[in-house]
Amino acid sequence: MGHGGDIIKRKLLLCVLLLFGLALILNVNMVSAVNVGTDHTQPKVTAVNPASNTIITNSKPIILTFSETIKAGSLWIELKDGTTSIPIKKSVSGNTLIITPIRPLKTSVKYNIVIHTNSITDLSGNSNSPYTSLFTVSSLTLVQMKDGLNRAQIFYNKNYRMPAYVSFGSKKIVIAEFQKIIATQGLKIKTINDNSASKNADTVTAKGWNSCCSGWYKTSGTFINYCPLCHSYTCLTYNPKHTPEGEWTCNKCDADYCICGRCKATGSNVHLITA
Repeated sequence: MGHGGDIIKRKLLLCVLLLFGLALILNVNMVSAVNVGTDHTQPKVTAVNPASNTIITNSKPIILTFSETIKAGSLWIELKDGTTSIPIKKSVSGNTLIITPIRPLKTSVKYNIVIHTNSITDLSGNSNSPYTSLFTVSSLTLVQMKDGLNRAQIFYNKNYRMPAYVSFGSKKIVIAEFQKIIATQGLKIKTINDNSASKNADTVTAKGWNSCCSGWYKTSGTFINYCPLCHSYTCLTYNPKHTPEGEWTCNKCDADYCICGRCKATGSNVHLITA
């Protein structure tokens, strides 16, 4: 009887240990399931190369680094030149997304990367939020763009016309291409047509003698009331100095213009703007 009671006790103890072990396993599994289910943090972009709003000189893959390990979702990812989509290859490795243009990117163009929702997910299935980034491929740096713009603007202000090209050492960039390059950064050469005031500026008209060439002749001219030398509006007065031939004078900078509109300063090629 005593021996049988020991056997029963041992069996009961074994049952209790088995039940405790099973409960422990179930509890661990439930905790793990709860932990997985409560991960609602979206993977976020922590770095992008090329960095947003930067200028690069050569076409290269775009690499985005995320805050955690990621995997492919829908991979709805776009690289755009304005509204045109550029063909690309996409790959995921660890916490990085790599976007590779199938063909080399053109220069003098600003590109837009668009990562749509659900393009990638983390290991818990949380998808990314929409993300965009901009970069420009250009043969000129921003410092060079601003330097060239300053020189082109000085030329325009002096001659009232665009230069044929802008030089950078031995390299010459024709003005149309240079304007395209600087436009990627929101820059442009300011001209009379850029100023909204010119659209509402009044005009001036007078008759007098053309004194710019031999053999004077009587003529007249109508011009926008604007001085291209000092860039002032409503500043032209006709013949305040009482010259025999008659002339336009800017009451801001005292520049004088022939009745034909040409600046009378020696060697000047600046003209009033015909209305």
